[in-house]
Amino acid sequence: MARKAAASVDSTPRITLDRARAHWLRAQGLAEPLKGTLAEVVAATGWVRTLGGADVYLAVRARVPGMRREHLDAAVEASQLQVIPAVRGCIYMVPRADAPLVLRVAEEAYRKRAEREHEKAGLTQKELADVAEAALATLRKGPLTTDALRKAMPAGVVRSLGEAGKKVGISSPLPPALRHLEFEGKVERRMEGGRLDTERYLWRVTARNPFTGAKVPAATEERNARLAAIFFRQFGPATVEDFAAWAAFSQRDAKAAVARAGLVPVAVEDCAEPSYVPEDVLPSLREKVPPATSVSLLPAHDLYVSSHGGPARVTDPEHHGIQVPSWGASKGGPLGDAAHMFVRPVLDGEKVVGLWEFDPKADDVVFRTFAPLAPKRRKAVQALAEDTAAFLREDIGHARSFSLDNLDSVQRRADFVKSVSK
Repeated sequence: MARKAAASVDSTPRITLDRARAHWLRAQGLAEPLKGTLAEVVAATGWVRTLGGADVYLAVRARVPGMRREHLDAAVEASQLQVIPAVRGCIYMVPRADAPLVLRVAEEAYRKRAEREHEKAGLTQKELADVAEAALATLRKGPLTTDALRKAMPAGVVRSLGEAGKKVGISSPLPPALRHLEFEGKVERRMEGGRLDTERYLWRVTARNPFTGAKVPAATEERNARLAAIFFRQFGPATVEDFAAWAAFSQRDAKAAVARAGLVPVAVEDCAEPSYVPEDVLPSLREKVPPATSVSLLPAHDLYVSSHGGPARVTDPEHHGIQVPSWGASKGGPLGDAAHMFVRPVLDGEKVVGLWEFDPKADDVVFRTFAPLAPKRRKAVQALAEDTAAFLREDIGHARSFSLDNLDSVQRRADFVKSVSK
């Protein structure tokens, strides 16, 4: 048995970290732009968090150079891309083809928590169904915000859940009723004003239910396996831990999903745990690829940087000690320990080599690198910085990263970026 196990381990393909990085960059459409519609690019490179700021545009534009704001807004308005609850209960922009699976995965995670909260708030399934039916009837007259919908519905249908509701964060039955309608594919959310840089939603009746004709596995295990197949095609080679962190799965459920998805192991240099990819990806990992010549200015939460445990895997070790702000941490810490940097990274090829931000005082993008770049590379980053600054000024009108971000915070990050220069 021991000899068979050893043979199995020895047969696992082995690649260097540099080769893994090169594959990540190409799979993410950052080495060179991918062909296809915006929905096809997002399907290939990964669903994008919509935090109510500019970052959703920056993430897609890094993969589709020259994209304008209205192009992405139009793809969402046409339902080619949909903004829906997804993994971790977070709101993502996903291709319509993935929406049925995503909604079912999100619904299962939501219901486990929601059923307990509804019971504590005194909200019954019958009342929830009644409110949902009334909301749907009202929305058939036209799209409305949640507040406008509440006012337009018949008097007495939507009641306050009082102190019991406040304790679990549900003020009335309407928000959970809308969530249930969304999970059923009967309504869909649109951003108020038609722009993605907001978390204020309009609700409208779907023109065509996304579940019509869709084949979504009924079993949780099969849905999880399909989710794993998508993640590892977009972000592999990656570990079970990487997948569990992205999907908010337990290690047990993540391992089961990886096993069921038919993925194959790959040993990546300096990674103690095995990584996985779809079997048809193995040949491309054996191919030699030319050195990357691309430069990229990514948003703070771009999954190229965070999908493998944080920026450490795509940053040279000599820079791991640089102190950076981290999402959810008041003081930040070393780059090498960060799971999610709360500052925008500069890529030279496949590596994080610096940081950038829009400087409101200068009305321009400022960037600093951890070490001097070759003149030709610095010129390329400078040209991209000027293009990105124009995009933020003229297309977006701000550089806020998320809905509660503000001008002062953006300025503080810009000042921080200017302080990291060697």
